Amino acid sequence: MFTPLPDGRIQLDEPMYQNIWLMEGVEFRVVVPTGFVSDGASIPRLFWAIIGPPIGSEHCIPAIVHDYLCEQARDYNERVLGDAVFFKLLRDFEVPRWKRTLMYLAVRVYGRFTWRGKAGL
Repeated sequence: MFTPLPDGRIQLDEPMYQNIWLMEGVEFRVVVPTGFVSDGASIPRLFWAIIGPPIGSEHCIPAIVHDYLCEQARDYNERVLGDAVFFKLLRDFEVPRWKRTLMYLAVRVYGRFTWRGKAGL
């Protein structure tokens, strides 16, 4: 599925197809392309014992999808959508409520600063 890179990130070896919302008449699916590079969940090493490592935990796929959506986001609303998808996927992957809430709040706060820099705001 992915290849570890020397800097600790991973590169997808094949496309990742992730269903976000499927119901009659509505399909929301994210396709992360082959070659996409992600750091998994951006968790400071200090918190790995509590949250888990960035790659290889139940939150890894949600984090990769989130990284892709945030990288592709053209405006603030698209970035917020990426955060919401991250939260939903954490729930779908059965990440405990306390952990997914903490991770979601972290991406909302941290993302506010990184997105503003990317958007030139």
